[in-house]
Amino acid sequence: MSFGWKLVGALVITAVCAVTGTYLLTTRSVSTKFDEFRAQDLQVAAQDLAGLLGEYWQAQGSWAGVEKLFAAKVFVRSRGQVIYQKSLLGRFALVDQNMNVVACAEEGWERRLPPERLHELTSQGIPVTVGGKRVGTLVPLDPAALTPLEQDFLRSVRRAALVGGAVALAVAAILGSLLIVQLSAPLRRLIRATERIAHGDLAHRVDVRSRDEIGQLAMAFNRMAEALERSETARKNLLADVAHELRTPLTVIQGNLEAMLDGVFPLTPESLAPVYDETLHLGALIEDLRVLTLAEAGHLPLATEELDLAELVQGACEAVRPAAADEGVEIEVAVEPGLKVKADPIRIRQVLSNLLANALRHSPPGSTIHVRALRQGSEAWVSVRDEGPGISEKDLPHIFERFYRGDKARSGEGTGLGLAIARELVRLHGGRIWAKNDRGAVLTFSLPLVAENTSKT
Repeated sequence: MSFGWKLVGALVITAVCAVTGTYLLTTRSVSTKFDEFRAQDLQVAAQDLAGLLGEYWQAQGSWAGVEKLFAAKVFVRSRGQVIYQKSLLGRFALVDQNMNVVACAEEGWERRLPPERLHELTSQGIPVTVGGKRVGTLVPLDPAALTPLEQDFLRSVRRAALVGGAVALAVAAILGSLLIVQLSAPLRRLIRATERIAHGDLAHRVDVRSRDEIGQLAMAFNRMAEALERSETARKNLLADVAHELRTPLTVIQGNLEAMLDGVFPLTPESLAPVYDETLHLGALIEDLRVLTLAEAGHLPLATEELDLAELVQGACEAVRPAAADEGVEIEVAVEPGLKVKADPIRIRQVLSNLLANALRHSPPGSTIHVRALRQGSEAWVSVRDEGPGISEKDLPHIFERFYRGDKARSGEGTGLGLAIARELVRLHGGRIWAKNDRGAVLTFSLPLVAENTSKT
């Protein structure tokens, strides 16, 4: 069963239950209040009639002839027609002191009652007194009996409740149909869009036509589709980049080996050296790809411990200093003591090594690489600034992407994965990494300080 039919069934059942409940409650409440009104009206009428009958007794000295008053009839008309007739004095019976019925609006009423029932009704009736002496009792014949007008009134109430319920049900059906259309139409669009994306059309998007929950679902769907498209694009780019990066060393290796086999190159250590260098480059590229893939998936194991970040930064810089000296580049280090972080020292040192290697590739001879480590609130910031040409504005958002090649002035040797690996390693440690230009390129990453240090800041 489709969602639309389920919703229709739910709305119909809800509307029927609501209409039935409203009808029952309305008719019951009206009937109860009407019965209370009739009882009060009967009580007032009986008390007035008891007063009139008391005056009759006082004038006559007995109940002789009183039956004529009860026998007198009045006719009730509606729309020019006689509906029914009733006693002038109403539906009452008059009982004397000896429990004898002396007058009654309905002939033969007393003969249909057992004696004990007559005693019960007399004890509950309205006394007729003269001079403080009880001379009779006025007893209602049948309080529950309704006149034709009263019956017509209750029927009209029930009919009005039914008509109102039918109208409410029709309105609910119309509004429910509109609601179903409003709900099912965007859901059908989402279904069609899901099918298109499942078949590979990742560029397809759903039109957002409202700001309600359905509109929010459509926006979430579009965001999901955008993420899938980006992931697919990144996957294709990764495959293309990996194929490109692997092709170069493999081509060199294959070409040199073929030349040696054909006798073009002699089999000497000098001719084997380029082949060996390319195998080293190929191994480094494969290892970087392995580390990056594990880090992105969150499966890279980390041996975290509490360490002094200043000592780690100084150690990493000292390891790079000889290579920098060979290029005519100096390394200046300024660290703030007491920067305690919880991290994997090997992986954080790898991050620093990648940033320093990137800075060294783009530093002209005679320049200086500036390394800083300082406290910023609850974080420790480590920055590496070179004095090279900087990063173009269009490349800044992309330099941490794998194999990204932007400004040729900042291209160089390496696997092209160093900054991407640094980003993922920092992310695994709960930190951030970013780049900017300030008299050269500045690459900065942050790590959360341990609790003891954050309490001192």
